[in-house]
This record gives sequence, structure tokens and C-alpha cells, in this order.
Amino acid sequence: MIFRYFYLFPVLFAATLPVTFFITYAIAVSDGDVYPWFPYISDVGTLPPESCVFGQLMNIAALLIMTVVFLRYEQLKTIWGTNNPKKNKVSFALGLLAGIGLSIVANFQVDNVNSVHLIGAALAFLVGGAYFHVQTYISWTLQGVAESTKKLHILRLVICVVYDIFAVIGIVTVIVGYIKLRPTVIRTRAWTPAEEGYAEHVTSTVMEWLGSFLICAYAATFAYEFKNLRLEYAFTTGRSNDSLQSTGNEEP
Repeated sequence: MIFRYFYLFPVLFAATLPVTFFITYAIAVSDGDVYPWFPYISDVGTLPPESCVFGQLMNIAALLIMTVVFLRYEQLKTIWGTNNPKKNKVSFALGLLAGIGLSIVANFQVDNVNSVHLIGAALAFLVGGAYFHVQTYISWTLQGVAESTKKLHILRLVICVVYDIFAVIGIVTVIVGYIKLRPTVIRTRAWTPAEEGYAEHVTSTVMEWLGSFLICAYAATFAYEFKNLRLEYAFTTGRSNDSLQSTGNEEP
């Protein structure tokens, strides 16, 4: 038996994340749980009932992106064979950590366990960004991946550069916003134009939303290279000398 629809995993991830954000945003705004003008993504998923939807869909997204990371690792490992380099293993570890971070963000809401939530966010955004950078480097240096064109490599490089710019702007503006807000203490979901530092706060949230969409866009690029992946497997049952066998390869 042959399975050949691996390209659907990055596509599903790229679709699931925005759908999650927009659904939870609509619920949070309709219930009055957040100020509607560009709240943080975490803020639209911190209170029930939107937190229930947020947690469920984000966990699905985490599973999807970790599947993509595993498939990419195995694809490159098949190409390199016994010479599987350290950069592929490091990239695999970074990708799994990013997926775990996404799950942490889903399950530890910012209003409930803020410190753990921030750790998850750092893994998802910063370690996830590092994963995409390593993959971009691999794309430019590796030959023999079907459907891996120069245009695709350039697209990945552009996404990484823009993502870095957004990340720096977002980090700087959130720090400046909190400095201006002092000594007032409010929850970010209730931050309005009436408080100091609001302009910097909105700039930071916009960068977060745009950065998230870039993550989706980058993940979607793997769909092109997964179109030629095939998994051949066979099930056998019976006595103890029978076994479950699976093989994987990539057709050019």
C-alpha cells in the first residue's frame, strides 16, 4: 500500500492557524473579553468559551506542524542516506521544540499561567523562527529535492528576513509600551487608547499577527516538496516470525 498525500499536512497547518485566530477573535470581541483593535493572539484565547476553541485547534495545529517537521527530517535523511548531517538533526530538534511550544501556548492561557505561556510563546516564535532559518540554509545548499526550485528558496529567504524584522519591531515596541505604561498595571487584553504606550502596544500586536501569518506561509512552502513523497507499507499478521514492515522513499 502506498500513501502519497503528505503535502496536505503543511497545507492543513497553514489553514488551521489563521482559522483558529479568527474564530477565537470573533468570540472574544463579541463577548467583550478584549479590546477589539488588534489584541494579542493569546488574549483572544485566554477566557472561556474562546479558550476552549483556542486550545483544541492550537493542539491540532501543533500536531500538524510536528508532523511536517518529522516528514521534512525523514525526506532529507533519505536524500543524505547514511551521511545524515548534524544540521538536519538540529533542525529536527528545533522544529519539535517549536511544536511543543505551540501546544504549551494552547494549554496554558496567559491570564492563568503567564510564565509558562511565555515560555511556550518563545519556543513557538523564536525557536520556530530558528527552525525556518536552518531550513532555508538547507534549501540553498542541498541538491536533489524534487520540486525544490530557486524561486522557492528565494521565497523562504524573503519570509525569514521579513519575519526577523517583524520580530525585532515587536520585541522593541512591547518593551517601550510597558515602560510608558508604568506605573499603571493592566491586562493586555484591556489595553485601550486611554492608557499610555498604546501605540507601541498595537504595533507589537500587529507584528505578532503578521509574524504568525508568515509562519503559516513558510510551512505551506513544504507542500511543493512533499508532493513527490511516498510511503510504502505492508501489514502482516500471524505467528511471531511475522512483522509489521514500513519503508519510505522519495520518487524524483
